[in-house]
Amino acid sequence: MKGVIAMALSLSFFGLAQGPTYLWAPCQIPTEAFSALPERAQTLSIPIARFLPETGALEFLGAADETELLSENAFLYLDGDFFLLGIREGTWTTILRGKPDSAELVIFGTGSPEILSSFAIPEALGLLPWGEAIELSEKTVPLKLPAPPEGLKLDPILWALVGHPDWFAFSRDYGLERVGIRVRVVAELQGSLSQDFEGFIRSSTDSLAELLIPIPLLPELGKDPAVKLVRPPFVPHPLGG
Repeated sequence: MKGVIAMALSLSFFGLAQGPTYLWAPCQIPTEAFSALPERAQTLSIPIARFLPETGALEFLGAADETELLSENAFLYLDGDFFLLGIREGTWTTILRGKPDSAELVIFGTGSPEILSSFAIPEALGLLPWGEAIELSEKTVPLKLPAPPEGLKLDPILWALVGHPDWFAFSRDYGLERVGIRVRVVAELQGSLSQDFEGFIRSSTDSLAELLIPIPLLPELGKDPAVKLVRPPFVPHPLGG
């Protein structure tokens, strides 16, 4: 596995001078690894941020707040059936994000890509399949916001967020309200949303619904027949002098 990873990292290192690039690979999550994740993370002293649906806020274990959590070399977000594991080494960040049976591995940074030790933590947590190679491919962050695919009724900002390697930096740069790995959005409606999304609705009228929804579910929300458009909430700005 390490030979495949090392070759891909070398390609990425030389590609960085040509534009914002990162490494990506799909991963299968071993059976029962997700259910054991909280206990294993605490054993390794990895701080955890857990989303609490009843309050719409984060509960922290091993850190006082999100600032402290993100300052650690490793951190974990848990939100229902979704997780995000982050590992920072120098100027490089490794992200493993997904759900109980599958995830995507994302690696980005600058300078010399000496980050192979980042895989020790996912392996210790049981998140990587034993003995299987992980083939990392190089991807480029679009310089302009990409248009969503046909039939996907997402604002381009939200579509770009879904595929971006760094959800935290992207949300900050575009003024999106993020709570853990959820983002606050408004769905413009032409009917009633599917019951699958009822638990994410924070407020609603006949034509609008405000949701706090896990980022990976945005494409599914954008496909709902009742949705005309999913967009960030409008933020009022004071008039200039």
